[in-house]
Amino acid sequence: MSHVPTTPDDYDPDSTSGRVIDAIYALQDAEALYRARLRSKLGIGASELTTVQFLARLETRNMSARPTDVAAHLGMTSGAASIIIARLVTRGYVVRRRNPRDGRGQHLQLTDAVHGAVARAAGGGRLGALDGVLGLSERESRRVVALLSGVTDGFTDGASIDRPAPPA
Repeated sequence: MSHVPTTPDDYDPDSTSGRVIDAIYALQDAEALYRARLRSKLGIGASELTTVQFLARLETRNMSARPTDVAAHLGMTSGAASIIIARLVTRGYVVRRRNPRDGRGQHLQLTDAVHGAVARAAGGGRLGALDGVLGLSERESRRVVALLSGVTDGFTDGASIDRPAPPA
């Protein structure tokens, strides 16, 4: 097993773990720039783009979201999320559909207009920058999922609300 750097002094850009860390940092930087360009091209703010991406991820799983789901995902009140949803509806990027079960609640759905705008802005297919993962072998897929799960767990556990900050 290779040495995992824990402090800046342990970091070696030529090591296997150093190259992975550099690739993760490059991915984070590229994703941040991509989101900024996409927001600019679509004429929406950060919370609106996060909402569009959340709804798109659910759509790929044949799921939908309610306004309360958007509020929970964004970590804000339902009133604040309603303002964001209203802006997306006004732009023609989201439509509200009645809940098919009870006819009262709302489900949010992305429009063909936003799918087209994102595809044009991203210069790719429906998955945008993630189109490259479609050709992975089963073995490559398992390794990438394991790596990304580990990184995700590190982010999730590292910023835990329950864990107090270390003493200064």
